[in-house]
Amino acid sequence: MGIRQICETIGNLFSNVRPPFPQLPRTLLVCSMIKRPGLSTITSVSNIVKDLNKLGIPTGPMPEGCDNMTVGYEYALVNEIYRAGKEDASIQVGGQPWSIMFTAFGGNEGGPIVVQGGNDTEGFGEADLK
Repeated sequence: MGIRQICETIGNLFSNVRPPFPQLPRTLLVCSMIKRPGLSTITSVSNIVKDLNKLGIPTGPMPEGCDNMTVGYEYALVNEIYRAGKEDASIQVGGQPWSIMFTAFGGNEGGPIVVQGGNDTEGFGEADLK
């Protein structure tokens, strides 16, 4: 395998990657976050059960009379996913240099001053899902 084939193989590998989700305007993002109720295992399981019923997958008692464990399975699965997100996940973010701008006001014996600036390094942040 030559250099050209190696480069083409690597290039083809990256062409299969999905494009990132488009960035939302920050004001819209912040305003919509206030209205979000948060994660709920019961709500998510309810939505999954509704979808299973739409697909014709039984969630009630089985035709032969035995218990159907589908809803219990979905509850256990969703509950663990949410628990892992809340307790085990580490969310780390970074910002591009000069992506955060600020204005500061002050004064001294010479009078009032206004200072404008921005972050000159990448910066970082951490969050959790609690």
